[in-house]
Amino acid sequence: MKKILFILLSLFFICAPYSKSAVIEGSISMSDKVPKEFFGDWKVISVCTKSTDNELLNSKSVDIWVLSRIGNRIMLSNPLSGARAEITADEVKGKTVKFEKKSIYPDEYSLETPILTLQGDKFTGVDKISIKTFQNGKLVKEDYVEYQVKGTKISGVGISTIFGM
Repeated sequence: MKKILFILLSLFFICAPYSKSAVIEGSISMSDKVPKEFFGDWKVISVCTKSTDNELLNSKSVDIWVLSRIGNRIMLSNPLSGARAEITADEVKGKTVKFEKKSIYPDEYSLETPILTLQGDKFTGVDKISIKTFQNGKLVKEDYVEYQVKGTKISGVGISTIFGM
């Protein structure tokens, strides 16, 4: 069950939250600074490199991420799972963006922090996920998982469009 929980949670930003009824909170602080090349459809390969759950340590997944901007909001969706969430751009330095997604459930809080660096029509980076489980208002468990991620642009705003090549 623990392994399934981590895999499904990571399937959103490495995929989708395991419950569509979850409350997802976020605010956009730097959405207008995110390079336009990040928006579009991506094939993403994720490999678990660190985890408090040894069963997940060697897990690998391939997924589709769709990053879009609607006004000042950044949306991440996954057409394979149907999941969708608003994410926050917390820090932008050139072609490197630190995103954040908070999910709050009745007895669980998760914080996912992908840090991605764009290189043409590809990105590389790390996705860090912290999960705190509560029982009767008290912290009973804290888990952590980290993935190395690589994305390849499938469609959307391409680098040649941005620079008029």
